Amino acid sequence: MKFIALVLTLTVSFEAFAGLSSIRHSGESYQQARDRHFFAWKFRIPSPFPSPLDDQVEEMSFGSPVERSKKPLNKLDISEIPDVGSYADLLREFKYVRDTRFIETDSGFARRLTWMYPDDGCYARAEMAKLELIQHNFPAPKKIFVFGNLQAMTKNSPTGNVQWWYHVAVTYRVGSDVYIFDPAIEPTRPLKLIEWNDKVGGGRTLVQYSVCHKDAFDPSSDCSKPQLTSPQEALSEQTSFLEYEWERVENLGRDPYKELGEFPPWLSAH
Repeated sequence: MKFIALVLTLTVSFEAFAGLSSIRHSGESYQQARDRHFFAWKFRIPSPFPSPLDDQVEEMSFGSPVERSKKPLNKLDISEIPDVGSYADLLREFKYVRDTRFIETDSGFARRLTWMYPDDGCYARAEMAKLELIQHNFPAPKKIFVFGNLQAMTKNSPTGNVQWWYHVAVTYRVGSDVYIFDPAIEPTRPLKLIEWNDKVGGGRTLVQYSVCHKDAFDPSSDCSKPQLTSPQEALSEQTSFLEYEWERVENLGRDPYKELGEFPPWLSAH
């Protein structure tokens, strides 16, 4: 019985470290939001057992593993981002990961990744997008993280914008052009990196970037040699945002059965 309790406690403690929220409150700086989330992340579920991440959390007061590799946009080494060779192929796979209802639910109403809840969960969307793209026989992407006093305009928020201290998405190249798959910000096409920079607020405030291994999950991950998140954990993280997305569409006076089903707004607009 003690063994079962130990396993349960350690399992729950481990799961508590997954999914570092990206939300930045109004009037809160990047640093304040970052510190608040790391504090909550560390103490989310009390445990009498030492965690192998305790030392790592202490080190994060000097910058998380992903943050320690961040740099200005003009200093990024884009050569490590995979070149898929064709914009037509890139656009096809963007639409595939944007539109496919990958997530089965108990109600039988399959769901897409939560592109219409931009407030939080970018880490889960990016991880699920990576998994589905690889499963679809497309080259493995890199993850691109952006840090700063981020703000993005969106029709999927009652205030017309969302604020983050970090954001993450998958990235590819076509030749020298870097593209970002981020339907939560721009659902009609992949964004060029310079466009994404503007969309997240890079034209208004200082932002910095980290290009990381495909398995980097959130800022607590190691950028180059991250611990693997299982597909089950990634799905669980993404599923936790489904209700928020449904409620958001309802609260905006729109029809979730329609928009989260066969008629998302980016398709009906054409």
